[in-house]
Amino acid sequence: MALEKNLKYWEISLKNPEPVVDRYYIFDRIIVEDKELIQNVERLRDLIISYCVIFEKDKNTTDKILNEIYEIILSIDKIQYSEFVAFWKVLDISYSILRKLPNQKKILSELLKKYCSRRRKLYNKLGYSNITIQALYDSGSSRKKGIAGIIKILEMAIINGILNKTSKEFPSKTLLSTKRNGKSKIEKLIKPHFKSILDIKEQLYGYFLPDMGDNNLFKAFCEQKGIRYEFGDINQGKQPDIVLKIGKHFFIIEAKHIKESGGAQNKQIVEIIDFIKDSDDSEFIHYLSFMDGLYFNNFIYGHYKNNTKISKQKEDIETYLERNPMNYFVNTAGLREIFKDLSEK
Repeated sequence: MALEKNLKYWEISLKNPEPVVDRYYIFDRIIVEDKELIQNVERLRDLIISYCVIFEKDKNTTDKILNEIYEIILSIDKIQYSEFVAFWKVLDISYSILRKLPNQKKILSELLKKYCSRRRKLYNKLGYSNITIQALYDSGSSRKKGIAGIIKILEMAIINGILNKTSKEFPSKTLLSTKRNGKSKIEKLIKPHFKSILDIKEQLYGYFLPDMGDNNLFKAFCEQKGIRYEFGDINQGKQPDIVLKIGKHFFIIEAKHIKESGGAQNKQIVEIIDFIKDSDDSEFIHYLSFMDGLYFNNFIYGHYKNNTKISKQKEDIETYLERNPMNYFVNTAGLREIFKDLSEK
């Protein structure tokens, strides 16, 4: 079946709100039962208490303790969810920043001194609980969402027979492990992944990921197809998340999971709307903006009419869709319908 007009998929999106809980963005992993991690956290607590007590009496005898603290901090996975490392944000530094800086041990010494004076006695009085480790890990779960949106789109394509999966467990058992080396893991789980212009030419269905390492392939693809991709020029070389081939159609996809406005989210909202602002001179090249998350529901419910910003965003989306009939702006339901239409004989 052929694609319908882009406004039809926009209307379908507006009739189907995003769910409050989306399984693709649930990162429910229990780390508090990891015995090795807990042993190291408890050892770190003991060392810090010793360091603080000794430092108050004799600053010259703390080097040995500092060395062991340093070893735990730099070598133990998930140690950033301990109370000590969580405290660093009070001082405007993070675990990831420390790992990139020179003179790490000297910096760690300064952080320890601040912790000793500002938290050690308070925490000793209140008592320690390993529930804190789990709670801190849970609070950081939203930072893992980026790759989940890509996996969601690709799995929707799998469900409609456009792509193939290589694991029965996909995606539930793999989402949590895709933060590192995400692209290579996705390539193994989902086929076919294009690696060359020849792949794109010879295969009817497939995908590649420009923003996760396939940027040279995307450049060659644009040159071959005469695609201008002005969005990248305007946005500091920003690469699209996915290029998906379905028969003769190529979808250049930008995906955003947005829950609310404010801060960096505002920039993302502007970006994903602007993504469909321009088009290329081909009926088979489509710029597709995919927005899921609760923010999309602002375009559905009546209260957007009383919000100038949201009303203007909705107006811009519809203007760009009318101007560029080959482009699409959809949520989960709208994208599902596109895939369904293209997969039907």
